[in-house]
Amino acid sequence: MTSPVRIAVALSSMKSAEWVEPLREACARAGVTARFELWDGRRIDARYAVVWLPPAELFTVETGLRAVFNAGAGVERLLAMAGLPPGLPVMRLVDAGMAPKMAEYVCFYIARITRGLDRFGGAPALPDWNADRPRGRPPTVGVLGLGAIGAQIAQAANLFGYPVRGWSRTPKQLDGVESFAGAAGLADFLAGTQILVDALPLTEETRDLLDRARLSQLPAGSHLINVGRAGTIVDDDLLALLDEGHLASAVLDVFRVEPLPPEHRFWHHPKVTVTPHLSGPTPREPAAQQIAEAIARLERGAAPSSLPGFVERARGY
Repeated sequence: MTSPVRIAVALSSMKSAEWVEPLREACARAGVTARFELWDGRRIDARYAVVWLPPAELFTVETGLRAVFNAGAGVERLLAMAGLPPGLPVMRLVDAGMAPKMAEYVCFYIARITRGLDRFGGAPALPDWNADRPRGRPPTVGVLGLGAIGAQIAQAANLFGYPVRGWSRTPKQLDGVESFAGAAGLADFLAGTQILVDALPLTEETRDLLDRARLSQLPAGSHLINVGRAGTIVDDDLLALLDEGHLASAVLDVFRVEPLPPEHRFWHHPKVTVTPHLSGPTPREPAAQQIAEAIARLERGAAPSSLPGFVERARGY
């Protein structure tokens, strides 16, 4: 009888126990007999680990790991952990149901911006039935980063009739999206964007990419929505451009320090909307299925680099 594959679960802020059953069921569907254990610091001889911001000791105690699965798309904090073995394959989620929710979030805030919906529903509300309606050509939405999530955001905005442009590290073609690529295309992309959606991963190339100089390339009165990674934007430069009036507003769902400290200016700035990193919640069942299918392929001898979600450490995603 084949022994179960031991899998450690260490999801610091994701209610680890609630993941165990979806992961077990998904592995059964994928043909893998697995034993999942909530990791508490004791060695369990795990072959794989499913993690989100795990304790660093996991990697020094569980020395037999063949791969680690990050229960989210962003891996920068996992890759920065000092104890992460350099040769251990790291796998991230590729969409797994997050992209539609993030597109919904972004389109909600685009509609609030373009249709002036903040004027209604609050107290005190003015009884003005003849309030101005938006007319004319809608503003251009620019999506920075056209991976699985950014591409779906761009296509959703296009579906609602917005002119959409997208920028990516390498050229990509999406129906209804004007494409820009590489360092040479960034300035032109920004110059024609009125609502900028940041959907970038955090890498050495994207860290602090949106500084004062680049944000200033947006047309006056532009808006920013960040659902990517906080480290791609220089906070002080963003606040300065909001204060000066060059940027009209910012919707921020991700932050360099989370939870966002209560004294941070973002909480109190009249042009900033803060949401607590909720634009793309990780749906457990689709995520578990993606992880289980990858484990099944690894157990059959597939190379980690051949699987969706394999992280190229040099690129950071």
